[in-house]
Amino acid sequence: KATRWEIVAVPGLIPEVPFFTLLSQRKFPVTDWIRTPQEFDYIVEPDVFHDPFGHVPLLFNPSYADYIQAYGQGGLKAASLGACENLSRLYWYTIEFGLIRQHNRLRAYGAGILSSGGELQYSVQSPEPQRILLDAERCMRTRYKIDSYQQTYFVIDSFEQLMRMTAPDFAPLYERVHHLPDLAPDAREV
Repeated sequence: KATRWEIVAVPGLIPEVPFFTLLSQRKFPVTDWIRTPQEFDYIVEPDVFHDPFGHVPLLFNPSYADYIQAYGQGGLKAASLGACENLSRLYWYTIEFGLIRQHNRLRAYGAGILSSGGELQYSVQSPEPQRILLDAERCMRTRYKIDSYQQTYFVIDSFEQLMRMTAPDFAPLYERVHHLPDLAPDAREV
């Protein structure tokens, strides 16, 4: 109610266009199954813990809530341009595994991190992964793994910055990225 979002139950991962359509209408899809105890530290797809505890609390932040809706609208355009893979990488590295710098400290805001007891500490404290400032082109070129902790995290300074950075028309960026090689999840240089 605070940001005009509603929750919609879905049976698991849904196809891209229905997913983007729901987001563009300020409806967040929440899955209806729960992980096993063996999957507590890391799970490869969303469950009823990941969605309400990882995603839903941030929908109370007006800037973030607007960003998610704009992402859904952009996703529908990306689908028509054949650029869903690029946009999915942006989703992965922001909405699922994003970090934010606040008060000179790193904090997690990505739902994939927030719903993983093991990755939460790893993402903000471990010396192993690299943490780089969010760059949309670099992010869209960087592959990711779904079965392990991330090797690269992208960092923002505010949700307003995230919205400004991702609000432009990505069509020219998709065209540019289409002609560049993908980057490995642990790539250190562009």
